[in-house]
Amino acid sequence: MRSVPGWTVITALLPPLLIVGGSAIAATLQPLPFNQVHYSISQLAAHGATDRWIMNLFILGASLCTVLSAVGLRTVRMAGRLTLAVSGLAAIGVVAFPDQWIGGHPAPVDATDHHTVSAWVVFLAAALWPTLAANHTGPLRLRWGLGLSAIQLAPAGWKITQDINHGDYLGLSERVLLGLEGLVLLAVVLMARRQVAHR
Repeated sequence: MRSVPGWTVITALLPPLLIVGGSAIAATLQPLPFNQVHYSISQLAAHGATDRWIMNLFILGASLCTVLSAVGLRTVRMAGRLTLAVSGLAAIGVVAFPDQWIGGHPAPVDATDHHTVSAWVVFLAAALWPTLAANHTGPLRLRWGLGLSAIQLAPAGWKITQDINHGDYLGLSERVLLGLEGLVLLAVVLMARRQVAHR
């Protein structure tokens, strides 16, 4: 049976730590208080943000770790691995099409621009990959894959609604979603390694 490398645990653990931790660091560098409940993480990487390269670096680091996790997670279906990799690669679009600040504050989110659509691909692909990864022999049976996708789609819908309606909890919804998606990825990696060890 194929194995899941030990380094996959590290690459699964790092993305939420890099994004949430990086946003905490980048927020302290802004000249005015940055409301992390209200503002998106990627607004710390926007044109006009102080030292925006720092947040961009954390986003790209998380993107790389997600793709590496997809490479290492060899006991699940390829469709799920590819979808997970798409989630990681779509973060490059978040960096390539940054938001902007106007008058010293983050501009309202435009729900139709490339940046926002790239972020939605990140979140939706991360929510759907467990279902697509389910198989009969790996760590994810279909009911588990569906369950893990369902519990991620609810906060993903909350995040997208916040984007569209310029909600007051845009930053909070994003951080909750990223944390949950990171936990799901880590849980699947740990289950996969445990299954291989038992066999």
